[in-house]
Amino acid sequence: MAKKRKPHEERKPEDYMEAADNSLELAKVLAGQGGISDQDFLERMARSDELADHDGETCGQCHYQILGAQVAREMVEAGEYEDVVSKWAAEHKRRWEKSKFVKLWEKEKKAGRDPREAFKDRGWEP
Repeated sequence: MAKKRKPHEERKPEDYMEAADNSLELAKVLAGQGGISDQDFLERMARSDELADHDGETCGQCHYQILGAQVAREMVEAGEYEDVVSKWAAEHKRRWEKSKFVKLWEKEKKAGRDPREAFKDRGWEP
C-alpha cells in the first residue's frame, strides 16, 4: 500500500512545519504523553512519510519512516480502533527487524565488522 510522496519542488516551509508538529505529537503519544485520539494517531502516522527524501530502498532512515506510515495506513484500512498505538508499535517493530537494513547491520556486527562500511559498499545510508 504505497503512498505518493510530495515532490521536493512542491514542498513549502509550511509543509515542514506541519510535519514537525505532527512528529512531535506522535512522539508524545509513543512516550505515553499524547493528547490525541487513537484514530488521530493513525491518521497522522499514515501521513508521516509525505516528506521522506528517499524511496526507502537504499536509506534505512527513510525505510523506517515509510514503513511506519504503511503500517498505519493498513491499520486504518482494516478498521483498527482498539489499542492501536501498541498494535502499531509492535507491527512496525516486527517489520523493521525483518528489514534488509537490520539484517545486514546485525550480520556485520556479529562478524566484527563496521556495518556502516557494508552500507556504504551497497550505496545505502543507515
